[in-house]
Amino acid sequence: MAPERLDQGYVIVLPGVEGRSLLNRSIVRGLVSANVPYGIEIHDWTYGPLAYFWNLRDSRRHRAQAEEIAAKLTRYRQAHPETPVYLIGHSGGGAMTLFTLERLPDTVTINGGIMLMPAISPSYDVIPALAHTTRGLWNFSSWGDAIFVGLGTVLCGTCDGRHRLAAGMVGFSSGHQSRHKTENVPTCDGQPSLHETPFRPSMLGDGNLGGHFSPVNPRFVRRWIAPIVLGSEPPSAKPEPTS
Repeated sequence: MAPERLDQGYVIVLPGVEGRSLLNRSIVRGLVSANVPYGIEIHDWTYGPLAYFWNLRDSRRHRAQAEEIAAKLTRYRQAHPETPVYLIGHSGGGAMTLFTLERLPDTVTINGGIMLMPAISPSYDVIPALAHTTRGLWNFSSWGDAIFVGLGTVLCGTCDGRHRLAAGMVGFSSGHQSRHKTENVPTCDGQPSLHETPFRPSMLGDGNLGGHFSPVNPRFVRRWIAPIVLGSEPPSAKPEPTS
């Protein structure tokens, strides 16, 4: 968070329901190892590490913290109108990414939000959050995450209070937001898109085994998340080399 880094850009990392931990510090390490030059901050929006259920389901806490993070982004954007700004949220932090973007003032946008196994229902309307981005949203999901955003959210609920498989496992559903749902390709009308990035075998070599904690592996962050933050695309979105 040194001033010279903040002058180049800003990334806020939002932890899961465990709060500040080695998991979110791993995300930071991956970004730094990829030479992301921006200011990087972990914002712990939770009550703490022993309040998992309340961190998951307390909608008042979600609203209050989303407003606080949105205010932080607004202040930064006013001081730095042109620099890159991203939110990266893991699990419950993925849901908080959407809640925060929805609460930005109408005149404020950031570059994008990246959700890693988000604990939010697949039917949640992402369009209000998309409206506050210039590049869109990325959702990293995996059917292999059957414990935390599968069985866990069926039994305990998602951050938006639905007892079902979460978007971090099955992706976001189509329907009214299908116009924005693509596979790492912008929509034809130039609007920011929801980039669905489900687990695939090519991720194994970068330390992502398809489980809930795999996307925070620094190697995976360096190869798949940092390119987005730097204005490019993850490996899966890049064209295949031609012979």
